Amino acid sequence: MKKSESIFTAVAALVFAILVWSITPSLVRSFALATGPADSIVIRMFSVAIIALPILFFTGWRIDKKDWPVFLLLGCVGSFLYFVGSIFGFANVSAGVGGMLYAIQPLLIAALAASMGMERLSLSVIAGMVISFAGTIYLFSEGLGGTSSDLIFGAVMLFFADVAWAIYVVFSKPMIKKYGAAKTTLWSLILCAPPALVFFSSSTITTLQNLNGAAWASLVFLSLIGTLLSVNFWNYAAGRLLPTTVGASLYVIPPCVAIFGWLFLHESTSATTWIAGAIILFGVAVAEFGKSLVKEPA
Repeated sequence: MKKSESIFTAVAALVFAILVWSITPSLVRSFALATGPADSIVIRMFSVAIIALPILFFTGWRIDKKDWPVFLLLGCVGSFLYFVGSIFGFANVSAGVGGMLYAIQPLLIAALAASMGMERLSLSVIAGMVISFAGTIYLFSEGLGGTSSDLIFGAVMLFFADVAWAIYVVFSKPMIKKYGAAKTTLWSLILCAPPALVFFSSSTITTLQNLNGAAWASLVFLSLIGTLLSVNFWNYAAGRLLPTTVGASLYVIPPCVAIFGWLFLHESTSATTWIAGAIILFGVAVAEFGKSLVKEPA
């Protein structure tokens, strides 16, 4: 594949993942509220693992012994703690506000990548992140009302989810280059299932048996599209683009959450939200077009 075609495919995969993740916050929240956060974690992690395991036999399951510590980090820390933080977070914070809190992910990804010596923070990247973060603060200032303990707990959990995702993005890159996006995605998601047993209780089976049609539809979407497909597409892009490139794209999620809420849920969207979204997108443009988009594949 030519370099230009590889770039286009990677960007297309990244766009798909971001669009899906702009839709999923409302589904994550509704499913967590319907089942309870603890049961939601167990049901979602094992649903994904059950689907991923047979696929792994087609992609190949072998991993070099020396790489298992990294895969355990990706699965048990990056993936699992991300899901724990996001599920408990969205159970206590609205989807819109939670989407706004996701805006710090690119900053954490860039900081971790720089601390690991994986890439240098250029002036354009820093400027773009500052602009986008300012837009998110502007968006956030209108969306966050009250300071209840549930809201604070939800915000803290989403922060931990952001940290876990930054770890996943940075440490998954060499594994994606070596094993490919599919195998890296499948193993990192399968390894989420064992630690999820910490949240298993006698009510989990009952909760699963009592899921209604809407909850089942949410579970299928979250498992197949919201997790397996979107994470695989993200990993494909992450293996070909710089960490700060894929990280900065996450700034698009907050305004997209508002847009999808307006289109599909008929939620009102204020002028502040649209202005903030324009600022965020401008910051992404500064970060992207001010530096080289990709590095040559190793």
